Amino acid sequence: MGKVLVASIGELDVREILGRELFSRLSVERVSGAGQARRKLGGDTYSMLIINTPLEDEMGAELAIQAAERTTAGILVLVRQGVYAMAADKLEPYGVIVMPKPFNGEDARRASRLLLATSARLQGMKRATVKLKSQIDELKTVYRAKCVLMQYLGMTEEEAHKYIEKQAMDSRRSRFEVALDVIRTYEN
Repeated sequence: MGKVLVASIGELDVREILGRELFSRLSVERVSGAGQARRKLGGDTYSMLIINTPLEDEMGAELAIQAAERTTAGILVLVRQGVYAMAADKLEPYGVIVMPKPFNGEDARRASRLLLATSARLQGMKRATVKLKSQIDELKTVYRAKCVLMQYLGMTEEEAHKYIEKQAMDSRRSRFEVALDVIRTYEN
């Protein structure tokens, strides 16, 4: 089940924005200020952030920008009709959807679905990025261990590679674990 964070001073009918079906599948938390929202966003993963401007401690645009840069949440900002164009120009480049108040319920539900789908996609991309970064770090460590073996034991790169592979196979450990042992042994 996904989580939605609502930042709003007054009551906001989240059921109208999400629709009954989505509302029943999502957990909704509410805060009244941007500072509270930042603390919640920093410690948890939300699928969606709804900001009903203005908030008690700021307008909400900076919160939307920071959330767009630091989280995978889909972000919907509700603004007065008079500032809609200016807010949209400022926030849409960050992937934030801006809607004027009062809003059309059907448009809000479409936007919510779009934001939730986008959030799911971003979360998948984030997982893939973390996995790739881990693989790159492991490759760097193995390469560094090869360099250590070449420097301290006079091996060629091919010999160092075969040594690490054989040690990993013989000890039933990963090449990364063997590489860490090599580095600890010769560089301490």
